[in-house]
Amino acid sequence: MEALTTILFLTVTLSLIILTKRRSREIKLSNIQSGLLTPHLDAALKNGDSGAIVTLCHNYDDSSLGRIVKSVIIRADGVSGSDGVRSQALQLLIEQAARREIDRLRRGLSILRAIAVTSAPISVVLGTLVANSATRTTDVSDGLIYAAGGCLLSMIAFLANKYLSAKADAEVEAVEELCDHLHGLLLSRRPESPATPTPTGDPVAQTANPVAQTVSLGSLSPL
Repeated sequence: MEALTTILFLTVTLSLIILTKRRSREIKLSNIQSGLLTPHLDAALKNGDSGAIVTLCHNYDDSSLGRIVKSVIIRADGVSGSDGVRSQALQLLIEQAARREIDRLRRGLSILRAIAVTSAPISVVLGTLVANSATRTTDVSDGLIYAAGGCLLSMIAFLANKYLSAKADAEVEAVEELCDHLHGLLLSRRPESPATPTPTGDPVAQTANPVAQTVSLGSLSPL
């Protein structure tokens, strides 16, 4: 029983450490790539077509900004109407994509919170049961070890949750700022109306042509 409990405790602790390091690395990578993508994206949104923008974002696929832009850009080109209507429609598209990214950033935090909340009470109850049913001093000490191990596990999960929550909150703020910037850039990409075709030929000659016809008719009139 003691060996099984030790193995379980070490397994959960190691899983918490791996989860924390992996999520921290993902958030940090997203922040770095979003910062690298922003200046290129500004130029691409002003000058490039949708295909070029999607290709650019593929190179920064680990960034929240790149995934948001890929999700929005194709549908954004189909939004038409007045500036107010386009602004609201683009804002809705960006908010939907940003919400998915925020959920992605907060992924795993609920697991840490659940472990932090439940591990200590469960281990204390288990330790109390073991201690109450103990017939030897070693059994009482085992019960205390179970309770202490559960409290330690709860503390580790709580600290990991606080650490990742702070990282995720900072990235969420950065994503929201980038989304505001993206909204302004997309709003300025209104496709220009096709120019009205100009008549071919020499406009001077076309202007002078009726006069020439008048002169010609006048020359044929009888004296």
